[in-house]
This record gives sequence, C-alpha cells and structure tokens, in this order.
Amino acid sequence: MAAESGASDLEKLTRRHGVKLSPPDGVSVGECAMAVGDIVGHTSVKAVSRMNKMVVVFVGSTDEANRLVAAGVTIRGENTPVFPLSNPARSVVVSNVPPFIKNEMLLKELSRHGRIVSPMRYFVLGPSPRC
Repeated sequence: MAAESGASDLEKLTRRHGVKLSPPDGVSVGECAMAVGDIVGHTSVKAVSRMNKMVVVFVGSTDEANRLVAAGVTIRGENTPVFPLSNPARSVVVSNVPPFIKNEMLLKELSRHGRIVSPMRYFVLGPSPRC
C-alpha cells in the first residue's frame, strides 16, 4: 500500500516541480539532495538524478522549486545556482502596430508584465524584394 501512495506522488510531478543545479566537481548526488533538503525540507525532496554534469531534483511543490531558484544552494561552502527545468519565458507577437508608436514604448509597456529576456525581432510582411 505504501508503494502505491509513493508512486502516485511521483506521477503528480511536472517539469515545474523540478530544478537543476551544477554542483562542484566531486560532489555526489546525495550531497546535492541533502543541500536541497536543508532549504525546502528533506521530506519535500521527491526524486534526484544526475544528468551529465547537472543534478536534477524534483520537490513536492512548485513554490518550493521557485524558492530554490531564488535562493540557490550551498554545497561544501560553495554557492551553487539553481535553475528551473521549465522555461517561464513566453514569446509575444505584436502585430498591426501603427508606425508612430515607438519600439521603446512597446518594450516599456511589455516590461510591466515581466522581464524582457530577448531583443525584439521584426518580421517582414508582404512579398520578398527579390520577386
């Protein structure tokens, strides 16, 4: 019965529950799990695995994953950054903007909804000039 409840806990996990960290050389997966458990609680650590040089950790809630990303982890006295498994960035397409609205104004208004992570790209509409 206990195995069934544990399996259902793991089945509920998504990429948003996962974080990845790049520990210093020679650090075991267990040390990474203990360092993460010190921050979010050891019972919140649901799964840990090494993928190449990174260590992927799944925790019990997305709030705990966000807290880990914000705080980072200290392993053997060295601060190790923590990255989310899911990419929170979204692509936004703005069309039919009149020419008198400046790009800076668009960026300023879009930044009210979150951080701008890449420069604006422009799409040419209409036939190619080679035609």
